[in-house]
Amino acid sequence: MNIHAKLVQDDTGAGLPKALWAYNVIRDAIITMKLAPGETLNEKAICAELGISRTPLREAVLRLAQEGLVSIVPSGGTFVNKIAMRKVIEGHLVRSSLELRMVRLAARNFDPVYDKDFDLLIFRQQDAAKRRDVDEAFKVDNEFHQLLCRIAGFPNVWQTIHTATGQLDRVRRQAFPKTGYFEEVIEEHVALYGAIKRHDQDEAARLLEAHLGGILAVVDYALQTNADMISGEDEIELLKDFAKM
Repeated sequence: MNIHAKLVQDDTGAGLPKALWAYNVIRDAIITMKLAPGETLNEKAICAELGISRTPLREAVLRLAQEGLVSIVPSGGTFVNKIAMRKVIEGHLVRSSLELRMVRLAARNFDPVYDKDFDLLIFRQQDAAKRRDVDEAFKVDNEFHQLLCRIAGFPNVWQTIHTATGQLDRVRRQAFPKTGYFEEVIEEHVALYGAIKRHDQDEAARLLEAHLGGILAVVDYALQTNADMISGEDEIELLKDFAKM
């Protein structure tokens, strides 16, 4: 594994505990498929690349294992898991349940002070779409939903969603190359922003439900393009049932 080509260091980890920073970096590499399913995590190489000892790395790996992103085989190494459809469904259930509450609270509590945050995120999304920058578009997409939790008054709820949606995020990120997906996400975010700004809780909830309901098309696209990276495809019918609820 060429670790330098897969784990990109930046300044976003400044001030974070080493274990948390390592977790963020490796998780991002897994979500973006820079570390592909079946790939071995080379402990020595990662420690050298990130400039950390084995203790914080092992803490990070244990956390990734708890999220189902890697498997630790005693005396056999650590491997990146395939995208598990059951975990995708679990992530979708957590995300949709919590975010529907968050978006209603965001619409109820919206303050114009957040206008500049929304405007900047939409601008960054549009710029990423023009450049077809998948990594940036996905990052801004998550920041948009994180902002909803902040406006709702429960910023820590985003961490709960984030922790539960690792496998879901791997699928979501794969959808951006799909024709029209960049623009579709922007259009839906702009509409959501408008409803929240008008304090229209019902419309905001309706729009978010439709926005999250697009997971079926996203999963279908992932199955068409990366079926070998996904396990439990037979459970897609279960996801369809939940999407209708």
